[in-house]
Amino acid sequence: MNDYKIERVHENGMRFYQVTEGEALVAKLPSVTTILGETKDKSGLDKWRKRVGEAEADRISTLSMNRGTIMHRLIELYKPLAGTPKERLAKLKKLAKEDDEVNQFQHDELGSLFLEEAWKFFYKFYFNHTDYFDRIKDVMLAEEFLWTVKGGGWAGTVDNISEMVDNTVKIIDYKNSRRPKREEWVQDYFLQASAYFIAYWDRYGIKANGAEIWIANEEDNIPQLFSLTQSDLEFYAKEFMRRRKMFKEKFNI
Repeated sequence: MNDYKIERVHENGMRFYQVTEGEALVAKLPSVTTILGETKDKSGLDKWRKRVGEAEADRISTLSMNRGTIMHRLIELYKPLAGTPKERLAKLKKLAKEDDEVNQFQHDELGSLFLEEAWKFFYKFYFNHTDYFDRIKDVMLAEEFLWTVKGGGWAGTVDNISEMVDNTVKIIDYKNSRRPKREEWVQDYFLQASAYFIAYWDRYGIKANGAEIWIANEEDNIPQLFSLTQSDLEFYAKEFMRRRKMFKEKFNI
C-alpha cells in the first residue's frame, strides 16, 4: 500500500481530508459526517432547538460532543492494555492523567464536567465488559483515517475495526446520547458505518462481516448495541452513495 499522508482541513464550516503522496495532491475529500450532515433532513433538529432554546441546545450539543471526544480516547487507551479488567482500569487511570487528549478541555471552565461525564459513560461499557470489550479478540484499526475515491470519494476516522472472538471482522462505532435511541433515529449512524465499510474494503481489500454501533446514554446503565450484518451494510451503502451524489449536486464537490 502506498505511503499516503492525510490532513484534516475545514472550509466554509465543512470538514475535508487532503490526501497527498509525497508532494502530489491525490484527492481532497469531504468527510463522511460532513456529507451526512449537509444532506439530512434538519427539520426535527430545528424544532428541537426551537423547543429547548438556542442556549440550552448549544449547551447540550457541546457537552455531548466534548464528553464523546474524551470517551472515545478513554476507550482507545483501554483496549490494548493487558491484564484483568481491574488491572487494565488501574493502568488506564494512570495513563489518562498524563494524556493530552483526555485533558484537552481542562482550560475550559466546563472542562472538569466534560471529563467527569466522559468517565461516567466509559464506565457504562466497563461494567458491561462481557457484552462489549470481552467480545473483541484483536484490534485491527483504532481511530484511523479511511478514504476512498469511489463514487466521488469521501474520508473519515473510524473508531475501531476488530476481529471478534467469533472470528468475524466488525466495524465498531462509539456514540453517546442523552436518551436511549430508537432504530429509526440512528439511520445516519448506519450510513456512516457503511461508508467506512466501503472505504476499508477499498483500502485494505478486506470486506468486513458487519458493524456495531455502541451507544451509552445518560438514562441507562447498559449501553445500547445496534448490530448490522454485511448485507445490511451493502444495503445502507447504496443509500450513502445517494447522499454522496446529493452532496456533489449541492456543492459541486
